[in-house]
Amino acid sequence: MEIQKRNLLRAPLAGAFTLLLGGLAATGAQAQNYEAYYGERDTLDAGEDVKSVNYCPRTGSIVAGTRRTTTGIEALVTRVDDNGVALWQYGYRVGGSTRTTSNAIVELRDGTGFALTGSMVRTDTHIYVMRINCDGKPVWTRVLGNTATGSRAIGYDIIEAGPVLSPVPPPPSQLIVVGDENLPAPAGAVAGRIVRLTSAGGFVWDRAYAQPNHPLGLRFRAVTENRSANANLPDIVVAGSAARGQTWATDRRGLMFRTLSTGAPVCNAVLGNVDSTNEDYYGITRLTAANFNNESVLVGATQAATAAGPSVYLTRFNAGGCVPLVQSVWRDLTAGATAFDVVESIVTTASAPTVVATGTIAGATVAGDGFALTAVDANLGPFGGQYRYSTQSDKRETLLAIDNKRDRFVMAGSTFTDWDAVNDTQDFYLVQTDPNKKDQCVREWDFSWSPTQLPYQVFTPPIKVLQAMAVVETEAIEARDEGYCCQLDPN
Repeated sequence: MEIQKRNLLRAPLAGAFTLLLGGLAATGAQAQNYEAYYGERDTLDAGEDVKSVNYCPRTGSIVAGTRRTTTGIEALVTRVDDNGVALWQYGYRVGGSTRTTSNAIVELRDGTGFALTGSMVRTDTHIYVMRINCDGKPVWTRVLGNTATGSRAIGYDIIEAGPVLSPVPPPPSQLIVVGDENLPAPAGAVAGRIVRLTSAGGFVWDRAYAQPNHPLGLRFRAVTENRSANANLPDIVVAGSAARGQTWATDRRGLMFRTLSTGAPVCNAVLGNVDSTNEDYYGITRLTAANFNNESVLVGATQAATAAGPSVYLTRFNAGGCVPLVQSVWRDLTAGATAFDVVESIVTTASAPTVVATGTIAGATVAGDGFALTAVDANLGPFGGQYRYSTQSDKRETLLAIDNKRDRFVMAGSTFTDWDAVNDTQDFYLVQTDPNKKDQCVREWDFSWSPTQLPYQVFTPPIKVLQAMAVVETEAIEARDEGYCCQLDPN
């Protein structure tokens, strides 16, 4: 079964192990490690992305996702301080839509706030981009047009583009959004989307990409920038999936897709065997460490039709291009495992360059946990300890996103435990660790790993140029609920 954000297999819910009821207590200034939940009672809150806060006052972390209420679906954002205490939580209805989702968030380097993306419905489903300030109040919202009436478009990732060298004063920074558009015909057809806006909400360009000779198309899930081999500005590098079978379920391949800053294609790679095995990339990071500078690591999953569950799939690609250099597969010993996000590790002179990926372990008979793995850049094999989280619960908590937090890591997803015993069965789940990925409640992850070498193909993508964009207002709705799943480490 395909595993994607928001449709991970849910484990049955039973009793809960509660460490703390109610809100989080205020603590000292020193940041500590913890596992916590956020959302609101009587809603189902699904965390999708997390970022460390480095430029807004008070630092901390911010989690974005989607909540389901009795009156509809809303984007939800929770900002916390360095000890996990919520500073604010807001739900958002883009253009008043009661079917608004959020999948990704990024902090702006000028310290004025954040930008997020997802989908909203007004007749059809559209990608939106929204700016909020450091206190969560909407600044502007833009809704992007689709290539066809009846489409369903979703934004899955957003980044702020790198600084542009220019005369003083500099132009507004720019935002890059990736996602995809499910087309009304033929059935199952999907176009990958890349959108570029200014951070002031100005339209730059919008492109839709397809596969030649394959009507089912492409899915775009994550984006970064990396060194360009033939332009002054960095390339846009995308992780996703490419259809190869008659349906998306029968044979998908992992997709690495690269364009210039203008959206013009540079190269791509579609990785996988000609069989019923599915490969998907969900996360991407740019490498900066010596010997690997400007290379890219993509993470996701591979699953054969006969396998009990997916295995984590990692690939490192060359600088300036789309050639896979190293691939590896990590297997949980009891269930399936999928990696959804990856960051370059905190670089020290005492260890080899590494990446840290996070994801979820799940199976038909195993409740499952979130995990974090550390892989050496050179061979994408294990380095140091590998850990599982949500060990205080017999339910399944998921992890979908990770970010560096100066001297530690933050990871986010969803909890399916009713931690405060009020029949609130799903909340945002946030983990903050030390530099070794530990908190008080982790346990070792039992896994195996092996190098692999899946073949790859390339193609020349057809492109559609889009130009429609609408200005809409966004309603912000206060929310509040929080508590610890694993208490703060002692100072």
